[in-house]
Amino acid sequence: MHLIEHYLSLQGEGLHPGKLTYFVRFARCNLSCSWCDSAYTFGKGDEISFEAAANAILGSKAEFVCLTGGEPLLHMEDCVRLIQHFPELHFDIETGGSLDISPVQFPNSSVIMDWKLESSGMTPRMNSAFLKLLRPESDLLKLVTDGSASEIAQMKALIDETENLGFPISVQPVWGIDNLKLAEWVLSLKNPRIQFNLQIHKLIWGPARTGV
Repeated sequence: MHLIEHYLSLQGEGLHPGKLTYFVRFARCNLSCSWCDSAYTFGKGDEISFEAAANAILGSKAEFVCLTGGEPLLHMEDCVRLIQHFPELHFDIETGGSLDISPVQFPNSSVIMDWKLESSGMTPRMNSAFLKLLRPESDLLKLVTDGSASEIAQMKALIDETENLGFPISVQPVWGIDNLKLAEWVLSLKNPRIQFNLQIHKLIWGPARTGV
């Protein structure tokens, strides 16, 4: 397994914020978002045995594991092996919207699909076919936004277009923008599908620290 880091922390976002979680951060990414806060993952990382990673997860006592990156689905075999190795644990897989998520959709997993809006520069790389694979009871579509009028319109269109699919949607501000304005917009929608997430780990440890 080629990892950038692995560590125990508190989940800062997604479906399980605040939960004790073991993070497995894979190396490399197939995208390059303008606001990326983990560009340090773009290298090849360190080779770590499956057994070492599995023992660290087991020793952490965490009931949640987050497979992240970079892009974890570039390491599909390792992801599937971990999920199947620990059927008693719950896995959150943080991925973009450019790769097939179906191989990691298990009863003990949740896909957190980070759909790239226009400010990321990666919108053309998104594949709308994968939106239809998101499970309403298990998965989450995450929209990281700069809060601009054009992205508000883009999010509203995406919310409306996927209403019949039923999966929950997280609206999350790019670090440093006006959180209040975006939160008030989410409230104005009066849509129970939509949740508002801040990055708790950055509020606690600051935006630059890794390994948290």
